[in-house]
Amino acid sequence: MEEIQHCRVFVIGSGAIGCELLKNYAMINLSTADKKEDRKAGEIVVTDPDHIENSNLNRQFLFREKHLQKPKSVTAAAAVTQMNPLLKGKIRAKLDKVCDATKDIFSNDFFEDMTIVTNALDNIQARQYVDLRCVENKRPLLESGTLSSKVHVQVIIPYKTETYGSKADPAEDGEIPHCTLKMFP
Repeated sequence: MEEIQHCRVFVIGSGAIGCELLKNYAMINLSTADKKEDRKAGEIVVTDPDHIENSNLNRQFLFREKHLQKPKSVTAAAAVTQMNPLLKGKIRAKLDKVCDATKDIFSNDFFEDMTIVTNALDNIQARQYVDLRCVENKRPLLESGTLSSKVHVQVIIPYKTETYGSKADPAEDGEIPHCTLKMFP
């Protein structure tokens, strides 16, 4: 139990899957430890550049109507801290996309400092990029994401298991992902 409390976790995306991951992490006291002697304190870093839209309310249970137009990552972090007060000061919300343009923010040092990375993304390009960065930095990745109505979950341990990028997903055919639809007929 002590090991999970000292974890440093990077959660990329705080939509439907990201909210579920964050809720589960809060319920098991993941990353709640304070600094002890020479060990690092636990921490969860969550990033998502998106804001909450009306269509998010039916599947992202950490969000309410009062949260419309607020940043997903900030709102999700606050919601799980309310669920588990031990996360206060242990969860850091960011609004940055994880991509080449933010390599100065999400540097190799940043990745190396994480115990595990967890994806909750809805596009292949971003998932491939995070996979590559995790392999580069020898960080385990819990890869999960959506593509239209399909969901994918894979545990990746660099140089021990198959990576996300080693198999091709079906090409995105220009369809609007179901999770980003703004209006319903």
